[in-house]
Amino acid sequence: MTSTRTTVGLLAGLLTVTLWASLPVLRDLINLPPMLTAAVAMGAAALMAQLMGWRGAPAGAAAWRRRKFWLMGVGGLTGALYFYFSALSKGDPAKITLVTYLWPLGFMLVADLLAGRGLRARTLLGSAVAFAGLVPLVLSNAQGEPTSALGYMQGMASGASWIMFSLYLRGRAALSWVDYKHLFAAAAVASWGMHRAFETAPEHATAMDWGVAALIGIGPYGLAFITWGYALLRSSSTLLGVLTYFVPVMSSVLLILVGRAAFSLPLVIAFVGVLGSAVITQLKRRPQGAVSS
Repeated sequence: MTSTRTTVGLLAGLLTVTLWASLPVLRDLINLPPMLTAAVAMGAAALMAQLMGWRGAPAGAAAWRRRKFWLMGVGGLTGALYFYFSALSKGDPAKITLVTYLWPLGFMLVADLLAGRGLRARTLLGSAVAFAGLVPLVLSNAQGEPTSALGYMQGMASGASWIMFSLYLRGRAALSWVDYKHLFAAAAVASWGMHRAFETAPEHATAMDWGVAALIGIGPYGLAFITWGYALLRSSSTLLGVLTYFVPVMSSVLLILVGRAAFSLPLVIAFVGVLGSAVITQLKRRPQGAVSS
């Protein structure tokens, strides 16, 4: 039973990273401000959760009544959306995605500290390998689309928001469809408020812009969040961490195929560094026993 549960969790994790990998390509198809895109996406995600959970809510305390729901759930989700979408408009999407998806390293470091394990030598070594692999990429603006320092900083801020959101999901029992509906709806309202306060409304938005933004909410930023929460509770965090490192690899391949990113040696070095850090910091945990949740 445990083995079946773990396998299903890993399949959910694989679906998650596949959906996340498609996000840069989908975002490139539309011309909407970052927070307006986020508002439409989260609105569509909330509607999806409503339709999927129409039979009613299970018994138990509503997640939205708790402070962590707003600070770590809504705050983390909204921050991840804002900083990532904003970063994508400031440079090469392959580079931005690769920097953003360093967040599993940070997630593991924070999880170790919260569990009282401290900072492990192999974890620090893995982090050093990943960052060493990224240095040539960050300095290689001669190839591909130029990427500003602000773009890299926003990518890292998105990763930090992802860490907060994942810690919230991992620290709870499984969220119900109603909980996810509230989470997505709250993020949509927050994103809409930020759009109205800080962004200019688009003058020539098309039906495709609105449709693809909604598709992002149904897939990469809707169903993927739900399957990620499911995977975090039911599968090995070691293997899930390794899967997550493949998001920038898969997304970069897609971007290269559609002509939005340039194939280059620094990109290959970065891939090797990030994936090498996954092997150093996470695969070594498997012999230690039980499936983590």
